[in-house]
Amino acid sequence: MLRSFDLVLIGVMTAAAVVTYSIKHRADDKLQEVRRLETEIRLEKDTIDLLKADWALLTQPSRLERLTNVYQSELQLVPTAPTQLAMPVELPMPRSQLPMPETTIEDLIASAGGNVAAAIKGVDEARNRAPASAIPVPIPRGGFPVDIISTGSVKR
Repeated sequence: MLRSFDLVLIGVMTAAAVVTYSIKHRADDKLQEVRRLETEIRLEKDTIDLLKADWALLTQPSRLERLTNVYQSELQLVPTAPTQLAMPVELPMPRSQLPMPETTIEDLIASAGGNVAAAIKGVDEARNRAPASAIPVPIPRGGFPVDIISTGSVKR
């Protein structure tokens, strides 16, 4: 019986050694793949840095001015007028210059019927009677009030 038990233990040890070796081999393969990917990433970063340097060299104003002078007859370039980018009519109007509507919202509500006006008046009265909230209202990034951001108009 001792002999068969020894054979079973030897088999278990052999199986454990094979499993350990296969796990180690897979881990080494993954480590090589990680190193290969890190090398590729480093190469891509170096390429991006090189391309940024080339772009900076190619877009130097003095170089571009020299090229425009050399190829002026072929390109027939002219300075860009400010109206080519945006017309003054397309720019947003300051809030102080916005036209005032002929009818106000209160006039529209009053003309809709007494029930609507009474309901809104009741809401306004309830709001005025309600205690002020202790919860601070967050200010968005940039510190601008929300109405300026949502409407796109600029207060001057």
